[in-house]
Amino acid sequence: MWELGKDLLLVSLGMGIGVVLMCIISVGKEADKLMEEIKENKESEDN
Repeated sequence: MWELGKDLLLVSLGMGIGVVLMCIISVGKEADKLMEEIKENKESEDN
C-alpha cells in the first residue's frame, strides 16, 4: 500500500512540474512576441 501511495505522489509531482514548465515556456513565447512588436514600433517611429 505504501508503494502505491509513493508512486501516486511521484506521478502527481511529475505532472505538476510538467504543467509549470509548459506555463513558463508559454509565457516566455508571449514575452518574445511582445518584445518583437515593441522593437518594430520603435524602429518605425525612428524612421
